[in-house]
Amino acid sequence: MKKHNIRLLIVEEDKTVRECLRKLTAKMVTQVILADNGEQAYRYYLNKKPDIVLTDFEIISRQGTNFIQQIRRHEKKTRIIVISAKADPQFFIKSIEHGVKGFLLKPIDDKQLELLLIEQIKDILLEKDFESGELKRHEAERERDKSEQILKTLSQATALFFRYGVSPANIHKILKLIGKATDSSRVNIFRNFEVDGEKFTGLAYSWFSEKKYDLSDKEYLKKIPNIDSSSIRWAKTMKKGKNILGNVRDFSGIERKTLEDNGVKSILSIPISVDGSWWGFISLDACKEVKSWSPAEVRAMETVAFNLGAAIYRFRVEREMIRITESLENRVRERTAELENEVVERMMAEELLKDSEEKYRMIYENATDGILLIQHDKIVLTSPSMVEIMERMPRFLIGYPFCEFVVPEQKEEVIQFFSDINSKKNNSLNVEVLVPDKANKWLELKTTKIDWDNQPAYLVFATEITLRVKAERELNRLNKGLEKRIKKEVKQVKEQQQLLVQKSKLESLGELSAGLAHEINQPLLGLSMGLDNILLATQEDSFSRSYVKKKAEVLFKDIDRIKQIVEHVRTFSREQQNVLNERIEINNMIRNTLLLANKMFEAKHIEFNVQLADDEIFVMGNPYRLEQVILNLLSNARHAVDEKDKQAESKEQVKEISLKVSREDETALIIVTDNGIGIPKKVIPKIFDPFFTTKNEEKGTGLGLSISYGIVKEMNGAIRVESTKMKNTKVTIELPVNN
Repeated sequence: MKKHNIRLLIVEEDKTVRECLRKLTAKMVTQVILADNGEQAYRYYLNKKPDIVLTDFEIISRQGTNFIQQIRRHEKKTRIIVISAKADPQFFIKSIEHGVKGFLLKPIDDKQLELLLIEQIKDILLEKDFESGELKRHEAERERDKSEQILKTLSQATALFFRYGVSPANIHKILKLIGKATDSSRVNIFRNFEVDGEKFTGLAYSWFSEKKYDLSDKEYLKKIPNIDSSSIRWAKTMKKGKNILGNVRDFSGIERKTLEDNGVKSILSIPISVDGSWWGFISLDACKEVKSWSPAEVRAMETVAFNLGAAIYRFRVEREMIRITESLENRVRERTAELENEVVERMMAEELLKDSEEKYRMIYENATDGILLIQHDKIVLTSPSMVEIMERMPRFLIGYPFCEFVVPEQKEEVIQFFSDINSKKNNSLNVEVLVPDKANKWLELKTTKIDWDNQPAYLVFATEITLRVKAERELNRLNKGLEKRIKKEVKQVKEQQQLLVQKSKLESLGELSAGLAHEINQPLLGLSMGLDNILLATQEDSFSRSYVKKKAEVLFKDIDRIKQIVEHVRTFSREQQNVLNERIEINNMIRNTLLLANKMFEAKHIEFNVQLADDEIFVMGNPYRLEQVILNLLSNARHAVDEKDKQAESKEQVKEISLKVSREDETALIIVTDNGIGIPKKVIPKIFDPFFTTKNEEKGTGLGLSISYGIVKEMNGAIRVESTKMKNTKVTIELPVNN
């Protein structure tokens, strides 16, 4: 037999019985603790924290239920099993109310003890698995939320880079977004520069969450020599495009001291490259406590560093373009001045300029970034911006087919694109082009068909979208991983909800156990009396075949009644993996429910009034789950009237509960009313929340109404509560009628 990791406390005065119990249970659990009196048992309980307590009834009866209450004050989940040589119904009832999970009568049946312990062990292991699953779910939710925030920040940072470029104000906004998303104490950007041929790295931008993390007064951080002993490793690592991250305590020498002097406990530093060269790095500092950087954070920051490098390169290119444009304008002005001085050549120049300006005007009026003119499938004209994008001199572009500069797998697509331009409304195409000795680039082509020198041609406007394509691919990859994790979490939540529904069923059956016993005992008593009558009749002259037949018919009715109750309880309590969805006749469902619940009210002296509908009413759903909802509402009503009876000064208080079934148009109504303690107004909005309860901890977990609410919603229904404190409570279930 497999041993389970369970601690069992056995409380028994008789040494022989105690030893027998130890031997029987030692093969089932890993630890058995023995006690011979109540005081010793209570001390062991406080020190050892057993999962199950197996105790003799005589020891408990001398202390009353206080022994059980003492345990419950410390731990609500401890399983208690009572052993007794005689049955005291009142004590058993009180014990059940305080959470006793089982009873055994002496002499103890080994098999019965084994089955009872196995049942409790399974429940304990299930609860532990459930709690472990909850912890994992919460951790997954936190990680998912964190990943979503990082993705959002990455998207915002990318948008800021491409919309507003590189500026101190823009970079400060981006650093603040990064710091908030990653919960960093400080985010810095260090930039490389040269002074008199000597290379340095210095702090260029910084954001901090609190004033005490401000580095603006650290002058030595603004000019760190790359040959300094504390920065040599960083420079070598960053030039290779590798990150530096980890706990500062794991760093060595002056490097560790420098970081600790600045309050850094853990760090993530990622290099920034501009046009293939190491430009500097972005650094995230954790100063409050040691932080472990998740793969998602590292990947996101690598993307931010890449985008920042691209934005800096674009800013450089734009400044160079402005310089070239200004130079060209100066040259044009100089040339114009020369032409004005050359009277003889001016008229000829004006004609040439007019012809040339008309051609170039058509190009530059429609220009966005790069410009190509394609005629007879070959490039005949290119703009300076296109030369820079393609990183080829004009002589290596003009006269060549454009498809020669496209990756092989897209050549056919480009040829087809130009051949179908007249038939397409959207003359746009994204292509990947080859760049000599460098990574490929992505271009967005927008094409217009024109006449050039009385011949058809294509005017192509090209915008570089390399950074956008890379960012989109990274975002798509991250989104796919997030979708898989969300599906997994949803599946786990559904499985946990099914366990909660089954637990609620079993709790309802436990509460109704006394009534079920009475319902079964009545026909059993009838069977016993009927058989006695037959035996007496055989000894007298009144015995006849018709008499036996009549009595047998009565006995079979009692047997059918027992079978009906047992079969209904078995079906109700069974865990249903595939939830039923069938037509339910509400009156019949209520009668089945009352098979389980009627005696619960008789035992408590409660006036229970049932008013069924005059006609049959059908709804769609799971009949056993709907029974579970009704049982839960009746149980809550019973607790309410009992609690009011306890608080009432006059013992003439009449406890009343009513159950009514009716129909209004296309809606079936099930109304449960009681004259119990009621519910405060401020509490009513919370009663359907999981684990919310106004009962003592021993009497409820707060799951019943939450589960009931979920079941009614599954049936496309609604549940409403109206209550007046210390007067009454009315719960109405509304379900759509199925005709």
